[in-house]
Amino acid sequence: MAALIKRRRVVTESAPSPDGKVLRLEPTDDPASVVDQLAGAARVEVNFPKFGDGRGFSIGRLLRERHGYKGELRAVGHITRDHLFFMESVGFDAFELREGEDPHEALAAFNDFSESYQASPARPQPLFRRRAEMNRLEARLREIAARYAPVSLASSLQAEDMVITDAIARLKLPIGVFALDTGRLHEDTLSLIPAIRDRYGLEVEIYEPRAAAVVDYVYFYGRDAFYDSAELRHKCCEIRKVEPLARALAGKRAWITGQRREQAASRAQLAEQEFDAVHGIEKFNPLADWSEAAVWEYIRARQVPYNRLYDHGYRSIGCAPCTRPVLPGEPARAGRWWWEQSETKECGLHMTADGRLVRAKEPG
Repeated sequence: MAALIKRRRVVTESAPSPDGKVLRLEPTDDPASVVDQLAGAARVEVNFPKFGDGRGFSIGRLLRERHGYKGELRAVGHITRDHLFFMESVGFDAFELREGEDPHEALAAFNDFSESYQASPARPQPLFRRRAEMNRLEARLREIAARYAPVSLASSLQAEDMVITDAIARLKLPIGVFALDTGRLHEDTLSLIPAIRDRYGLEVEIYEPRAAAVVDYVYFYGRDAFYDSAELRHKCCEIRKVEPLARALAGKRAWITGQRREQAASRAQLAEQEFDAVHGIEKFNPLADWSEAAVWEYIRARQVPYNRLYDHGYRSIGCAPCTRPVLPGEPARAGRWWWEQSETKECGLHMTADGRLVRAKEPG
């Protein structure tokens, strides 16, 4: 008999499936593909593989909020107790436990992990305490626009980049915004591109990897070969992110990022301005000294669009197969390339040609 947690109660299920049709979705499936079958489904199961990412959470939320599914939504596969609360918050009401797992211990997770452990729109600090930070950001962006045109924001569509995008649009600055669509981003991430257009009237310029390079990588190594070694992971990042960035920066005099010193030990000495020797242009990190709380305070105060994966335990969001929610006490970037042991988890966008992090002294 399978042990389940269903609506916060421990139950058993002796039959492999109830009467009626059971729909099963993998993380790569589009929930829209089963919309016409939802009415006749006894339940929908979403598989969470061992080396998973946040797409299962997105599927659950989309089934409930966008497609109106009212039946049982069950999480199956490699379910971990620390994710039960977040799964429930996006619409799952049943969780299949792994063999040998104590259901009563798993049930306690709803109390252990029932509060947000990160800065979020629900827990900001008062806006007036951040006025100085916003004034410096606005002054810095005005200066960059005046002195370094043409210049663009390289937006990862994360919270920090949405803050900068909002400021650029609000101040009507001649600063472009581009994003790198790697082909492996979460749907929640991609949904911000039309959201930016609708909210600000800004067109985000999209750069994609060269199709031939992606095909060659998949053919020779496998689509998800980045799990096999750091070398293959960096090679994938090179194809999907680093090379498109070079095209995006061609002809620019400077670029802007949303990096912050607080994000990781490897960024602790991040300068607000540095020379990017790889691309031969200036690089600005205007949020370098901002805290995570300050970022979310700005987003809440100005109702800035943001990636809904942040509501489900994510604190740093990249490609879907390379990102997971973080656990209490983990650093913000612990969910990036979590299978790697390296203290410096970077994709190559902020590295020099010899593999070192780009750094420079503060101007003046």
